[in-house]
Amino acid sequence: MAVAMMTENPEGTQEIYERIRELIGPDRPAGGVLHLAGPAPGGGWRVIEVWDSQEDGRRFFEERCVPAFEAVGVSTPPEPQVWRVHNYIVEPGRQLASEAR
Repeated sequence: MAVAMMTENPEGTQEIYERIRELIGPDRPAGGVLHLAGPAPGGGWRVIEVWDSQEDGRRFFEERCVPAFEAVGVSTPPEPQVWRVHNYIVEPGRQLASEAR
């Protein structure tokens, strides 16, 4: 069952996000369907992901994200909110303008 996970760090910045992404690496993790990141409406940084299963998302978060958070000085990584996805639609081959650079 697909799930969405949202992690929001009120102290997060684009710079911290980019440093974490460098540590995690560019490869698409097993079970990862979609990754979105940007400034949160109330400040800080927000990441939303869609996963094939909660187990896939949890494993990636614990094995790869938590160590990366700690490596950049975030001693208590924000706990992701998780909810079941009923449906999602993605246009094949579609990229955001920032990805097409």
